[in-house]
Amino acid sequence: MPDRPLLLPLLDAALERRGRLEPADVESAAREARLPLAQAWEAVNFYPRYSEQKGKVRFLLVDDPVARARDWRELNNELEAAGRASGHEVATVFSQGLEALSPALVVADGADWRVFAPIRMADLRALALGKLPPQELQALPERLAGNQGWLFEDTEPPDFPGAAALIEAARSADLRGLGGAFYPVWRKLAAVRVQPEKEKYVIVNGDESEPGNFKDRWLMEHNPRLVWAGAALAARAVGATEVFFYVRGEYTAALARVEAAREELEASGYFEELATHTFRGGGLYICGEESALLESIEGRRAEPRLKPPYPAEAGLFGKPTLVNNAEALAHLALLAAHGAAAYKRRKPKLFSISGDVERPGVYELSLGTPLKSALESAGADTNRLAAVLLGGAAGTFLKIPDALDLPLDLSTPQLSGDSLGPGALVAFERGRDLWSVVEGITAFFASESCGKCFPCSLGAPHLHAAALRRERGPILDELFLTLEAGSLCGLGQAAPWALRSLLQRFEEVGS
Repeated sequence: MPDRPLLLPLLDAALERRGRLEPADVESAAREARLPLAQAWEAVNFYPRYSEQKGKVRFLLVDDPVARARDWRELNNELEAAGRASGHEVATVFSQGLEALSPALVVADGADWRVFAPIRMADLRALALGKLPPQELQALPERLAGNQGWLFEDTEPPDFPGAAALIEAARSADLRGLGGAFYPVWRKLAAVRVQPEKEKYVIVNGDESEPGNFKDRWLMEHNPRLVWAGAALAARAVGATEVFFYVRGEYTAALARVEAAREELEASGYFEELATHTFRGGGLYICGEESALLESIEGRRAEPRLKPPYPAEAGLFGKPTLVNNAEALAHLALLAAHGAAAYKRRKPKLFSISGDVERPGVYELSLGTPLKSALESAGADTNRLAAVLLGGAAGTFLKIPDALDLPLDLSTPQLSGDSLGPGALVAFERGRDLWSVVEGITAFFASESCGKCFPCSLGAPHLHAAALRRERGPILDELFLTLEAGSLCGLGQAAPWALRSLLQRFEEVGS
């Protein structure tokens, strides 16, 4: 890392001290980080938390697919009434990884957020009298781990088996990135390892921001040691000098627990000569795109980079960099601990299962498990289901019972255009409002577009408007194509998938 502080942590420290950012704070941070003042102001204006002021209390209803399918409009109306009565500002905020406990409410005082879940109509009415709901939540309850599994065990960090052995184990086990792209981990390891530079980086991507997904949140809050172990093993395998654990900005409990695990492993000597850092993310969905994440750490707007070069060649600060999802690096530690043969027999994968199931939560299942079995493991009555959103917001609706035999596998989608994505399954019984879900998903993509490329920044708002109008026809098909073919990164490319699958598979939905 360059011999200077990083911009975002400096801004965060100033925000923590004062409760708001003043021009002098931005100037001081830019000076310490040795960055142009204009670049510092670009970051301040780009990341939402720097515009929030302490003392300005807001009630924020969490907008996620589970809440949208249920009493979303009634909840929102009740919140607006509470805001009028109490004089507080009300608004909505997109998914906070709380789908297993939805609906949820955030009470924001500047950048300080208190989360309450699940909330009821009576809780919202009580806000008008200044009474907060009783169900305050710091972290996801540990009970949301719905079954037994390797990824739920707090095991001792494994020894380093050697670079060649670890890379071969990842290749033999066909370990993939588990954020949704499924790129082979061994190829990334090998690509960074062969780079001649002495300075290299490993980055844990813990910026889980997509509605419907919360398995990485659970992992970071309840087993961060396993993720750190995988990151340290990856660093030794590629010859990296530093590791950054990038945690989603809103996940404050995860941030604290990741840092506590880092300090514990540092004190035990597990990191040896490796420099490690916990980094609070920018708080935007685009930060999860690997090159935008690098821009964020470097103190710029989180916008995707043009490729090539790829991060393995020129990543953080222009140096070779391995970027992998938090779950994928936890799996790397499991490979080192158990060996490729045992890992392949088990084929573990975390799934976020929510919606109309009896026991929503995080489940470790074997890849290839049929959709029906996965849903039933969480207590779903598949006879009552109409649809499943596969993959989260950047996913597709599957029609039930047509898709119940679909094997949940990384590389072999059985239905046209479908993908497992990060591993989200959101179940909807008959009678749920799927159009409301799509309205929320398209609003999410329209809001989260970084603005760098026109197909996404212009197309995503048009997509949301089309969902509100319940539009159909060739003009909409052209918009789908424009977003998929013209967008720079996966945000715009995936934005149409949920709406298109709804139109293709659910002809009976209202028009």
